[in-house]
Amino acid sequence: MKMIQSVSAVFAFLLVSLMATEVKAEVALDGYCPVCYLAANKAVEGSSKFSAAYQGKTYHFVSTETRDLFRSEPDKYLPQYDGYCAFGMAYGKKIQSDPTVFTVRGGKVYLNKDKATGKKFEKDLQGLIKKADVQWMGLTHK
Repeated sequence: MKMIQSVSAVFAFLLVSLMATEVKAEVALDGYCPVCYLAANKAVEGSSKFSAAYQGKTYHFVSTETRDLFRSEPDKYLPQYDGYCAFGMAYGKKIQSDPTVFTVRGGKVYLNKDKATGKKFEKDLQGLIKKADVQWMGLTHK
């Protein structure tokens, strides 16, 4: 009987410990503030002091104001294609992007993997966005 009580006590302790352990969400955009792309047309590093979780990711902001703007309309501020490289997405490839290499077009943010790719993307912005949108729909609706 004491063995069962001991095992039960250990199990209860482990269960409480697991429940108390906070699961850290992935920090999105390498900590850059998603609101600043549109509000300031700049890539600005946010602070963990001003953060918000959305769809399993944690976003950092430069102030409580930018955080609150994001909370009110998160989809307005999120980069297209879940932050993957827009040029790569035009060819159906999920490539990690550099959050400092971005283009704003039509109130939407497009990230790219590096400056050279960003320049290629901007040369055929409209055509590549159309291609990327089609590719993204195919990837997200499988």
